[in-house]
Amino acid sequence: AHGVYNAELRNEDPNILQQERAQVETYCKHNAELYQSAIADKTVAPKVKLSSVNPAGGRHPAVLMCSAYRFYPHWIKVSWMRNGEVVKTDVTSTEEMPNGD
Repeated sequence: AHGVYNAELRNEDPNILQQERAQVETYCKHNAELYQSAIADKTVAPKVKLSSVNPAGGRHPAVLMCSAYRFYPHWIKVSWMRNGEVVKTDVTSTEEMPNGD
């Protein structure tokens, strides 16, 4: 009911809409740019852990596992390299863990 009241009030008075548009230009956009540069433009390198794991019932006696933690932004690319070349076979990856890692 309160939202309907506010919508009707704004639709009846074009000055209110004009004032709010001015506020977007003078306040919101300016502050959004400041927040963007203060927060989102920053990066944090991942913490990387490399370990040897014995898989249960696997065909290999041990496999290498690489885990990446605590990085920002959330997108990274992890590749295995052998003799300077990206390894594309016998490589498995997982999705993001529930805790964000």
